[in-house]
Amino acid sequence: MRIPKMIGEIKFGLLSPQDVLKMGVVKITTADTYDKDGYPINAGLMDPHLGVIDPGIKCRTCGGKSKECHGHFGYIQLARPVIHVGHAKLVYKMLRSICPKCGRVAIPADVAEKIKADLERVRNPERRAAIYEQAFKIADKAKACPHCSEPKRSMAFEKPTHFYEDGQRLTPSDIRERFEAIPEEDVILLEMDPKAARPEWTVLTVLPVPPVTVRPSITLESGDRSEDDLTHKLVDIVRINQRLQENMSAGAPQLIVDDLWDLLQYHVTTYFDNEISGVPPARHRSGRPLKTLCQRLKGKEGRFRSNLSGKRVDFSARTVISPDPCVSINEVGVPEEIAKELTVPERVTDMNIESMRKLVAAGSNVHPGANYALRPDGSRKKITEENKAELSQEVEPGYIV
Repeated sequence: MRIPKMIGEIKFGLLSPQDVLKMGVVKITTADTYDKDGYPINAGLMDPHLGVIDPGIKCRTCGGKSKECHGHFGYIQLARPVIHVGHAKLVYKMLRSICPKCGRVAIPADVAEKIKADLERVRNPERRAAIYEQAFKIADKAKACPHCSEPKRSMAFEKPTHFYEDGQRLTPSDIRERFEAIPEEDVILLEMDPKAARPEWTVLTVLPVPPVTVRPSITLESGDRSEDDLTHKLVDIVRINQRLQENMSAGAPQLIVDDLWDLLQYHVTTYFDNEISGVPPARHRSGRPLKTLCQRLKGKEGRFRSNLSGKRVDFSARTVISPDPCVSINEVGVPEEIAKELTVPERVTDMNIESMRKLVAAGSNVHPGANYALRPDGSRKKITEENKAELSQEVEPGYIV
């Protein structure tokens, strides 16, 4: 027997590169999807290890068919690290707070201990946010590192993902190296739970590839396959990643490598969010902007408002509300068309059998009337113009009208 449990809390964290590799079942190395015979290419973006959407084919990871297999993640090993655009503001705050030499957060030891004690004691999210904000302010205002006396340098942030120190551009590799130097005991001061996240995980070295079931392709009437917007974007990422890898291996000039690195950053940025101000949106061949991860989630048509909150239900209507002098203060007027659809089940008894028979005899086209009769054996009969007279005689105690 299962013992019921109460959920105490939910913690959000970041995926480490090890987590991505652990949950990935295949390394994606080719930008192609299907071969000329229409079969998914191995190590491609529709690899059969990532799950199946076509009937009759089995998943190569779990052996399940399209209805049984929910899909599996793959991964792309990035040739160079890139900034996760969703964490760019946090990256900037952390760069301003840490010492470039020793990696410690620029807060004196006694003050840091007090902040940690406050965080341990306080559970209210708003008060915790205020404590973190205070910690960032103390670290930002420090002129030198209190641990090694290294002078702090000026930081600048150019949206969406460019960072400068004393006018010199910091590459994602530089940023990742600095974040790796942050000791475990200082991570809590940077608005992170050390058990669930590390600062360097905001800079991506491995990109998770979502299962095929999340981005299914459709076959058009012409027989051609049309790929999902996420797949289009992943194709761009794999292609540029390969070119960057090849140029680095061939010893290409630094200028070419840097251009390709910036292009890889652009594609990863627009894969996460294709509506960032100042960044030209990635477009379909038709010129339509691609709907990438953020666009799937946010807004009226997004996952939360459209699919999770906004469930379509029976017996609901929507209208402009207005006052009516004929309706009492404790009543609501409903249009007759809607009133005919809204039903209340009522069990037939010796007391109400006559009124129930009248309602059934009236049928479903008038109000008040009846739409269905439920027999005691559970069978349901829709009341129509043809059968309403017969059903009204059939109704007896035990029926539900």
